[in-house]
Amino acid sequence: MDNSVVLFLLRAIHVVGGVLWVGGVVLVTLFILPATQALGPTAQPVMQFIMARRKLPVYMMALGIITTLGGLLLFYRNVSLTAGAWARSPMGIGISIGAAAAILALVVGMTVSAPAAKKIGAPPVAGVVPLTDEQRAALLRRVAFGSRATFYLLLIAALFMATARYF
Repeated sequence: MDNSVVLFLLRAIHVVGGVLWVGGVVLVTLFILPATQALGPTAQPVMQFIMARRKLPVYMMALGIITTLGGLLLFYRNVSLTAGAWARSPMGIGISIGAAAAILALVVGMTVSAPAAKKIGAPPVAGVVPLTDEQRAALLRRVAFGSRATFYLLLIAALFMATARYF
């Protein structure tokens, strides 16, 4: 795994994927969810389009998974090349804290936000009772909670990973 092309590709995947993942979470958390909560039931067609037709939850999960896998492979490379010494260094500890926060963000996104977003974005099905306004509001609160948690965890991850070399 010491091939410079592989290293370049892993770094590119990790950094670009991370930028897109964090940017998507920022957009959803700070703009889209507050707007849909303010609009109430009238935002349902937009949410259905974003969640079901454009598949935003799938896009966000894919970015999170690809970014995390790229980071784990980079981490493994550094640990294996140094017989574990890198992981005990100040930089390795900083990257480890960032990695833990990012992995936790991925878990929160996949277990809290994505299932609720999928229910919100589900198109109406004949014979199935549609969501009530109260159910929709509860699901939106769940998505917002998961999105905020993911946002803060990714903020911690980005902060530690960006500054770990200075520890």
